[in-house]
Amino acid sequence: MPNLTRIDVVTAFLQFKSQILILRRSTSVKTMKEKWGAVSGYLENNEPLRQAIIEIKEETGLENDDVQLVRSGDVLLAIDPESPNTSYNIHPYLFQSKSQKIRLSREHNQYKWIAIGELWRYDTVPKLKEAYESVAGSSRDE
Repeated sequence: MPNLTRIDVVTAFLQFKSQILILRRSTSVKTMKEKWGAVSGYLENNEPLRQAIIEIKEETGLENDDVQLVRSGDVLLAIDPESPNTSYNIHPYLFQSKSQKIRLSREHNQYKWIAIGELWRYDTVPKLKEAYESVAGSSRDE
């Protein structure tokens, strides 16, 4: 596709014990309304890890001391189903969270801590499962 618009985004999975956090996007966001995803946002600088940490604070209220990076994954390409001329370069991260207490921003209207095996039951943003697999490593408890 010659006129493909590429947008870099970060996706940060938060893990607490054996569960991961998923967030349902609200109707006030521009794209992927009411789809489930992880903490995510546009890459506003050239430092994806720094952006992921910023998004975690903005979208969950968790501070830098509340989370610890476990690993990063390979960048994934996803085509926007709502706008086929737009693609996303997804920079995935996995963080361990010290808390399950979340304070949602206006970007989301619901959150759940789920076992990773339950992710397929949700209507998610594109490539969410693949992004998780990219950061999951070899220790899959489910």
